[in-house]
Amino acid sequence: MFGKIKFKSTSVRMFLYFFVLATLGTFLLSMPFCYVQKNVPPLIDSIFTVISAICVTGLSTLDMSVFSDFGFIVLLVLIEAGGLGLVFFFTVFLVFSTKRISLLNRNIIKDYFTENSVVESRQIIKTILFITFLIQVVGGIVLSIFLKLEGYEKFIFHGFFLSISAFCNAGFSPYSDSLVQFQTNIPFCIVISILIILGGLGFTVFSNIFSLKIFSKFNGGKKRILTLHTKIVLLMSFLLLIIGTLIFFVAEKDLAFKNFSLAQKINAAFFESTTLRTAGFETVAQNEFSSLSTFVSILLMFIGGSPGSMAGGIKTTTIFLLICCAYKSSKDKNTLSIFHRDIPEDCLQKALNVFVKAICFICVLFFLLLAAESPSLNNNVFSTIDLFFESISAFGTVGVSKGISSSLSTVGKLITIVMMFAGRTGITFIALNEISHKPSLDSLTDYPQEEILI
Repeated sequence: MFGKIKFKSTSVRMFLYFFVLATLGTFLLSMPFCYVQKNVPPLIDSIFTVISAICVTGLSTLDMSVFSDFGFIVLLVLIEAGGLGLVFFFTVFLVFSTKRISLLNRNIIKDYFTENSVVESRQIIKTILFITFLIQVVGGIVLSIFLKLEGYEKFIFHGFFLSISAFCNAGFSPYSDSLVQFQTNIPFCIVISILIILGGLGFTVFSNIFSLKIFSKFNGGKKRILTLHTKIVLLMSFLLLIIGTLIFFVAEKDLAFKNFSLAQKINAAFFESTTLRTAGFETVAQNEFSSLSTFVSILLMFIGGSPGSMAGGIKTTTIFLLICCAYKSSKDKNTLSIFHRDIPEDCLQKALNVFVKAICFICVLFFLLLAAESPSLNNNVFSTIDLFFESISAFGTVGVSKGISSSLSTVGKLITIVMMFAGRTGITFIALNEISHKPSLDSLTDYPQEEILI
């Protein structure tokens, strides 16, 4: 069926995938049986929640207590389809749309999911789906056991819901307070944190780690080493988690964490550092954090997770390359070298494009959001920093909030919807355009050079 439909570009196909998903999701969440009281909310709130689910953001203008079990199932399907959006997109539109995968589409799949040029694209997708469902099932079983021990009635359903939501970095919880009621349950929080971290690493990293010497008996005896991409992802993930944990612990040990024991303070700081990498769960309400923690939270949300993962943001590898490039000395050789490997110029250009375009996009939409919410700002319903926090959370597909989501105007909600959608697909569109971009005539022409003062 899809083979008969002609689309101008891969980006259009991807947009169509998310658009169709959003339309179907909105239709289902507009049905009375999705709600406990059978009261259908305003259309804008249904659209907001659906976009938040498929963009694995976690922001919602509705309290989770209003949803029935069927409503949660709809959200769960949207989260899974959105979290695996790229995988499902490539499966449906690129793999099954034609008998043969084009060279361009094959390169796109490999650019996102693997560095091994030998692996077939269909095998990549099968491996990703296997890894995803395996981690989610194991996580669901463990969380169900914890919930059973805590005396929860729907421990199996809620356990698997949280497992899928955590691995997909969605941040949706079946409880009205997110995970605040589990803030002192250290083992439970650790399991959620592990699922979030695994979901934010990327399938390329999984593939590379699985191919190491210690796993060689499972992959035909082939022995490989960690690739540069894997090293950067693991290094940045480790540094961001540790630095974030230390800052949150020092900043909040006598404030937001003052009623916790030492172990609980460390756990709360680690969980906060983890969930801000685009997951969106809360064990401590964001309103309780200091200004310093809020600033660090914004930085972590903007960076996000790693390429080819469930996470949003501009990605860890992007910020790593930009920092290395910025601190590269003029006395060094022209090519940027990291871990004894030279970085291609087009990688640096792509990282710069993603960063600059993300900044520009955030500035434009935040400007519009300020204009739309000026009455609320003037009446001190919420502050500018709260609104900016909400904007970065939406763009980074994080989902944490200062509690202002339901207070936004209709126009403000629409702008936030655009930010969530752009955060999930916009960065991908930029990358796709970089992959498929054909050289222009200007790129083949040399012009006279002229200095610019910096």
